[in-house]
Amino acid sequence: MLGASTVMSFYRTYRPRVLEEIDNASVRQSVELLLTKPKSQLPHAYLLSGPKGTGKTTTARVIAKLFICMKPKKNGAPCGTCAECVAIADGRYMDVLEMDAASNRGIDEIRSLRDGIALAPSLGAYKVYIIDEVHMLTNEAFNALLKTLEEPPPHAIFVLATTDPQKIPGTVVSRCQHIPFVRASTPDLMHALARIVKEEKISIDEEALTLITGNAEGSFRDAVKSLEQVSFHKGNISVAVVQKTLALSESSRRETFLAHLVAHDGGAALRDIQKLVQDGVDTKAFLVDCLIELERRLVSDVMTKKEGAIPSGLRDLVSRLTQAYGELRSSPIPQLPLELAVVEYCENKAISIKQKEINASPITSRLSPVNKTHEEINNPTAGLLTLEKLSEHWHDVIDELKPFNHSVAGVMRSTRPKDVRNGIVTIEAFYKFHQEKLSETKIKEMIGTILNKLFGEKVKVEVVLGKK
Repeated sequence: MLGASTVMSFYRTYRPRVLEEIDNASVRQSVELLLTKPKSQLPHAYLLSGPKGTGKTTTARVIAKLFICMKPKKNGAPCGTCAECVAIADGRYMDVLEMDAASNRGIDEIRSLRDGIALAPSLGAYKVYIIDEVHMLTNEAFNALLKTLEEPPPHAIFVLATTDPQKIPGTVVSRCQHIPFVRASTPDLMHALARIVKEEKISIDEEALTLITGNAEGSFRDAVKSLEQVSFHKGNISVAVVQKTLALSESSRRETFLAHLVAHDGGAALRDIQKLVQDGVDTKAFLVDCLIELERRLVSDVMTKKEGAIPSGLRDLVSRLTQAYGELRSSPIPQLPLELAVVEYCENKAISIKQKEINASPITSRLSPVNKTHEEINNPTAGLLTLEKLSEHWHDVIDELKPFNHSVAGVMRSTRPKDVRNGIVTIEAFYKFHQEKLSETKIKEMIGTILNKLFGEKVKVEVVLGKK
């Protein structure tokens, strides 16, 4: 059932307007500390940093109200109901200026802002500047902003918000009161949704609310948007309704898919993905669900130190699925990165098993002493790197290459180790241009350095063209 917010979205209607309504407990406590001093003694600049949807802009407006509210509460907190507070919440108060640095990132915009700062406030005692995504400013713009932060007029207050604080110069950060935002906890998200459910008179099961919060990835905005989406359902909202409306996957579907992966049944896992797509399930949400379960298993195994409780290739599987998640956004086919991860994971195991069979064969065992070279006899460390070991850890080799050359690491994903003999590692590429790229002297030396780092053995690298 829809109530007062039929004109505006839930997120805008129920955005916290006063300090007590901020659902992020740690942020609320940080802002409450500001109430212990008179306004004239408070910092003139604040830096709010954290993931998207965690309430940075909302908190920035509450801080603006703290300075401008004409009818503060006994503890100094803004009332949220006076004309000034209402105007700030609606984005129409003249002395609170909000600027998006993503689209106003140049030095000209900051100079214009600096010129306006020198002017006295039009209505009250303070003028507040809220700069969102401040990390998008150019270096020149940051330098201009820094001069203003160093010597601000008494009436100027700055609230900078960012999702990437590492990109902000240390000189700017050091002049701000930093309030870090973390992803919202499940209790914080439940508290925020419960307030909306009560006001909108929505009939929804608690398990359904829990499912919404679990899918929000710690974002208040995403949680509220999901609640609004399912609120159009007529009647009581159950877990099944949430799953269908938000295109989420059932736990049984996830468990079946993971079981097929653990068994290295690539065909069955790919069929699971195809069924997923046919049923309209969100691939990203499904992948996150799988990673959450795998992370739980991984941590449980490490904490309890149970051997054999989970497959030995779990770390490799988590790594591949995490990489697939990162590639979802840029993929022209939504499910393709997940399918590629499945194929690579299952094929990597198949190569390792085949090599073990070869090494264990009676013929190989009988011939191995004869095939030892003079170098291997005189050098005890020679031969530590085997094809079996390299095949098993091929993904680790690729991961180690990424910091040196990301494009080479990408090419290596389409190759496999073919042979390890007499101090030479032979890599098999399946495309001519891949072979030519990897055959460059500096690239082969780079790969050799990585192999030496991982396996403690100096080797030369050769690249051959194989048949697909």
